Amino acid sequence: MRKLLLGSVCIVGILVGCTEKSNSNADQSEDINELKQQIEQLSLEKEALLTTVEEERVAFEQAMNQQVNNDYSMIQAKEIEKYPQTLYKQTSLDMDGDGEEEVIELYVDAGKMENGLFAWDDGQNWLLVVKDGEKTYPLFNAYVQLGSLDFSTARLDKKPAIVMIKAQHSDRTVQKFTYDKNEDGYQKETFYKKENTNDQYNEPASYAFFEDAYRIMEMAFTTKTLTVLEAGEDTFQDSQERWKIIEPILVDINKANGLFEVVGELNPELSVSLDEASDLLIRMITNRPSAEQMNKLKSIHNLFREEIETGDLIIKGENQLHPEVVEKLEKLEFILTGKQG
Repeated sequence: MRKLLLGSVCIVGILVGCTEKSNSNADQSEDINELKQQIEQLSLEKEALLTTVEEERVAFEQAMNQQVNNDYSMIQAKEIEKYPQTLYKQTSLDMDGDGEEEVIELYVDAGKMENGLFAWDDGQNWLLVVKDGEKTYPLFNAYVQLGSLDFSTARLDKKPAIVMIKAQHSDRTVQKFTYDKNEDGYQKETFYKKENTNDQYNEPASYAFFEDAYRIMEMAFTTKTLTVLEAGEDTFQDSQERWKIIEPILVDINKANGLFEVVGELNPELSVSLDEASDLLIRMITNRPSAEQMNKLKSIHNLFREEIETGDLIIKGENQLHPEVVEKLEKLEFILTGKQG
């Protein structure tokens, strides 16, 4: 009887233990399922968050691009009441396809000093106009604080266009102007801003600016540099006289360098820097030029006095500088730094 009782107790104990273990396993299984559901929920929330972030990023980029691309306006002919005091730049191009060239002029409200350089202030009024007979189209007419204006001409979308750069503080904006026959006006479009690049017209615009910059650099290192090379020792001893003949070269080199910077932003394949040349000229102005510095300037002058045979600076189909241009720029770098490009 006692053995039977003990056996019954053992069986009951085993059954209770099994029941408790079964309940424990059930609880663990329930916890695991709940944890799985939480993980799945978190995964869904993560995917939804990533989707939202991506949608917001795309929407932001579209809004920014739309802000750039929608900066359209039609500029009609009007009489200019007052022109800034100095003609800064002038060229001509048949903008409307009538077989006759229109005159494109850029004026600035800054006078010139005796040495021919501009007396710049913290800001100037700038006026960019197209003159077609008795009609005048003011493409830009405003004050630019701590900045400047420049323009070039190019063919964009198979149409003649005026491409204008406005540099102000650290910002830079590039706009194009094309003639609209139906509206008898010039359509303005902003297609590049430093903080938001639109690549649609970068390459063609960069070609125009590169050619302008190269010609300015070429003129500075030939005609204007010759004045320095022919100057006597007395000229270099006098700081004012030294400044008078070297400063015009520096101004042009800095202007060309600024255009090259725009080219590099619009089209990195054509990137060029004249920082070393600018530094050389600054040192020659600050102190009496050394024999080494004069030899460098003479070598640069001889380099650019030799005209390149090609008529095209850029192989546009390949978006590359012509090999002769590359070779000349590499020689310039070697003269300035002693390093091969």
